[in-house]
Amino acid sequence: MKEVFPNYYEKFTCIADQCKHNCCIGWEIDIDEDTMALYDALEGPLADKIRKNITGETPHFILDDAERCPFLNQRGLCDIICELGDGALCDICYLHPRFSNFYEDFTETGLGLACEAAARLILTETERFSIALPASAQNEAFFAERAKVFEIMQDRSLSALARLEKLAEKYGVAFLFSNEKLYDFYMSLERLDKSWEAALTKLTAASGTDIFKREDLQIFFEQLACYFIFRHFESGIGFTLVSCWVLGQICSQCESFEDMLEAVRMYSSEIEYCEENTRKVKLLF
Repeated sequence: MKEVFPNYYEKFTCIADQCKHNCCIGWEIDIDEDTMALYDALEGPLADKIRKNITGETPHFILDDAERCPFLNQRGLCDIICELGDGALCDICYLHPRFSNFYEDFTETGLGLACEAAARLILTETERFSIALPASAQNEAFFAERAKVFEIMQDRSLSALARLEKLAEKYGVAFLFSNEKLYDFYMSLERLDKSWEAALTKLTAASGTDIFKREDLQIFFEQLACYFIFRHFESGIGFTLVSCWVLGQICSQCESFEDMLEAVRMYSSEIEYCEENTRKVKLLF
């Protein structure tokens, strides 16, 4: 099946030991059937260690007390990659932070914002988001409608706020939410990291829409919205609008651009990488 990618996709590079939020810490690492067969066939000390650190009916690595993968060494590198190459990784490790939208005759593959390197790449990319669909793509109405939404969000003659308001109006939604209600709602969801609770408290201190008019953040909010549209448009526009609002309010209380990137990374990790949380946010609309 044909696979297509956003224009920035090939620029992505894992920053490995430079990553502050290593994906080998705190995440359950399930092992797919093909990789499990490879591990069963391996020989040598590393092979023995791999098999000793796998458990469960659905095979997964046994994390240590600090929730680190047993193969994440003290240099922040993966022993499996160092010794066997990335071809010996299970699918979840090999593919992260990628995600896929599956359609009838092709697949769209993107980069998730839960990865700090991907977030920085996407949210600072000055070239407009684009993806080349195959000529044979079915469901033409869906992709034509999505293209119109991208066009609205990429109209740089307007502020990011005006674009988001125009997008909301198109779908009969007001781009104006109650921060207090959103705080209660997001706090009711499953939370993985206590730092996310602290970030959510910024919602109660924020107000207004000036953050979406800041000249230095126009690309940031354009690319943020386009990312959510690309990943979640099949479920409607509500997820994009409320996610941009929440992150805008949190970012308005951040002291630096680095703090903003971290807020986005946490949002993606907490919401997009928990199917139940994603479902509940979409059910708001």
